[in-house]
Amino acid sequence: MKKLLLVSLLVIAMMLFVGGVASANGGPHGDYTATTDACAGCHRAHTATSDNLLMADSTYDLCVSCHGGSATGANTNVDDGVFVSGRGGDEGTSTADGAALLGGGFVNYGGAAASSTHDPTGADNMAWGAGNERGVLAAISENLDCASCHDPHGSPNYRIIKEEINGVAVTVAQSDEGAGKNYGVVSWSAQQSNVCGACHNPYQHATADTTTGTFTHAVDVTYGGSTSFTDGNGDTVSVDLASGYVVCQTCHFPHGTSASMTGYADGAGPAGDSALLRKDNRGVCQACHQK
Repeated sequence: MKKLLLVSLLVIAMMLFVGGVASANGGPHGDYTATTDACAGCHRAHTATSDNLLMADSTYDLCVSCHGGSATGANTNVDDGVFVSGRGGDEGTSTADGAALLGGGFVNYGGAAASSTHDPTGADNMAWGAGNERGVLAAISENLDCASCHDPHGSPNYRIIKEEINGVAVTVAQSDEGAGKNYGVVSWSAQQSNVCGACHNPYQHATADTTTGTFTHAVDVTYGGSTSFTDGNGDTVSVDLASGYVVCQTCHFPHGTSASMTGYADGAGPAGDSALLRKDNRGVCQACHQK
């Protein structure tokens, strides 16, 4: 009887991983019924291997069991930053197989190894500007993992982003859940910078830092220029906007980037790394300013 029950739970979990909607509420991420089977997809009441009765050794391990490079439960492969059609339920049936995800990738992006990432493994709790001073690393409320920014039980926010991050209330409108939306098309809402600002607050405000004497680029402002142009090498350079606004994600990936930094850009900090930037060598500047 016990063996039959265990097999039944495993079958339910496999069905859940293969067929669930993994990008918004519904499936394993909310909208539960009174007799839901979704709990068994992630939790075990008596045989859990991690805190919060998780059936994986960490929050990150649990998430990538569906969203990882070799997983089968969700079309969104966040490790490699690509949409993989046919792996599991998602609204993006019109999205091309292999299309780039808007968040970048934790391990690879664009087929190259990540050069800068937010570490989602729970190993670090430091963030630039968390102490309300730009250029300074300070502690945030908890070690960073997937659940620091996303609510695995569902959220009214875009991409199940939590309603509170690092003790700060966050509201981000759903903007890409309709039919025909493509992961390669930027469709964030204008409040998207609030997600980053919960930990990196001083970078969200274009004012002088009286402590360090530094300035920061304007964020959450409208952009009226061309959204793409052809540079001197004949390459098309695009501007990644959110409902016409310049937001943190116009320049930075929230998960990870494979951008390289050479020449002048190599010493631009922090620590000369790629700083989650979308384009090589601080090319995000040229995308807007087109000099």
